Amino acid sequence: MYPVLFRIGDIAISSYVVMLIIGFLVAYVLCIGEFKRKGLSEGLLDLVFAACVIGGIVGSKILSLIEEVSLEDLMADPVRYLSSGFTGLGGFVGAVILVYVIVRLKKVNFWLVTDAMAPTVMIYAIARVGCFLVGDDYGIPSNLPWAMAFPKGYPPTHDMVHPTQIYEALITFGIFVYIWKIRKKDMPIGNLTAIVFLLAGAERFLVEFLRNTHPSFIPGISLAQLMALGLIVAGVLKLLQLRAHERKNPKLKVKG
Repeated sequence: MYPVLFRIGDIAISSYVVMLIIGFLVAYVLCIGEFKRKGLSEGLLDLVFAACVIGGIVGSKILSLIEEVSLEDLMADPVRYLSSGFTGLGGFVGAVILVYVIVRLKKVNFWLVTDAMAPTVMIYAIARVGCFLVGDDYGIPSNLPWAMAFPKGYPPTHDMVHPTQIYEALITFGIFVYIWKIRKKDMPIGNLTAIVFLLAGAERFLVEFLRNTHPSFIPGISLAQLMALGLIVAGVLKLLQLRAHERKNPKLKVKG
């Protein structure tokens, strides 16, 4: 574990923050070409990417607080809980919401923009490596050969547990590779985004069974799983909408 990579004076720079910054930079570079290919301006890219950063950080922090911190603990030590602890799925949803608001204000096709930003799923894979380095978001106890303890984690544990951060990093990287491979195929606008919603939601829903997370009002289902189901439903509905539109207008297929 390397929770702190280096210090600048009295300020400790965590490995998660470094990996998150790397993830945003890689995703931004990948999106430059995609925005050009789809005829979108670089100025719009800068704007929506700023929305991704802000929405991602705020969304991940909100879900982390909901899942892991009581109101009493937060009020007792707000600096501690506001300065650490993030939940990737909350960041994903937060980024999507803020991008939607920005794109609507700019009167640009939301689905065209999100199709161009589909490769930004890479951010999640790299950020999960950061979670592993700081010992955050690990899983339930396990006796598998690759199980490990996080004695300096957040929170610390000496039990051997599933390294679910690595599971998610590998699965999400696989999703990125698939999305990158099919992104130039002839498909309707919104199709690529729907696939990302569907796969990202399915990934998190399944991994949640190996984690101790905040329960929802539905027994056996976590809060994160409910959000993941929302992404899956959104992806499926969008795909069905696109298929229905193609059946009604077989000669009119707007492509991304």
